[in-house]
Amino acid sequence: MYIGCDIGTGYTKGILMDNEGVIKASCIIPTVANPRDASKTIIKELLNGAGLKESEIKGCGSTGWGRSYVPMQHRELSLINSIAKGVSFVHSSCRTVIDVGAQHSMVILVDEKGQVLEFRQNDRCAAGSGRFIEVISEALRVPLEEVSSLVLNAKERVNVTAQCAVFAESEVIAHVNDGKPVDAILAGIIDALGRSLVAIAKRLSVVEDIFVSGGMAKNAALIKVMQEHLQKSLHVAEPDPRLVGAIGAALLVKEVI
Repeated sequence: MYIGCDIGTGYTKGILMDNEGVIKASCIIPTVANPRDASKTIIKELLNGAGLKESEIKGCGSTGWGRSYVPMQHRELSLINSIAKGVSFVHSSCRTVIDVGAQHSMVILVDEKGQVLEFRQNDRCAAGSGRFIEVISEALRVPLEEVSSLVLNAKERVNVTAQCAVFAESEVIAHVNDGKPVDAILAGIIDALGRSLVAIAKRLSVVEDIFVSGGMAKNAALIKVMQEHLQKSLHVAEPDPRLVGAIGAALLVKEVI
């Protein structure tokens, strides 16, 4: 058995994989700014759920922001390589990955073996990540899980021009003061994030099939907007777009042990 962990700033993800590459268990919990405790909890949940001891694990691969905090012997791995490997393993037709995490976004070109050919990323500003939507939804007092449905049903979309989360929040307040509907403002924010991601993708020669991973891949409104601006079909990574980094980490450590 092998364990793969992806310790992000927002969530910590883990999977248990057998020798044949079959995922036997998975777990996702909030990191809550404590990667040490989160990774400890993930390992415990995976082992207890499968009735295994740590000594029965052949290898553990860790990736993400908190990859060094895994409380067992492990190999630290690149997040970019882990995401590419994970998505390609589940979806062999994948040639481009758009990953949108809590604090980063990246576009990765991969070959038929899941090897990274080229990539571009944005980790300098929250406006290109899931945190952008969190900041605005908090300002508008809208639960994050309701954003997608509100945007999909919006009758209009305001124009959000700011490329910085701080300035965008000020722009949102101005729209609120102008009496714009909340759903129209959210539609403008999702459109701004979608345009930002597509701008990164267009810096590469994007090839289909294109899969979206990370927590924001679960936002149907964002997927729709990106398809509009990219003029290409997008697919959400399975079994859960948040797990691909952990899957890739398990596969990469499995290859070297």
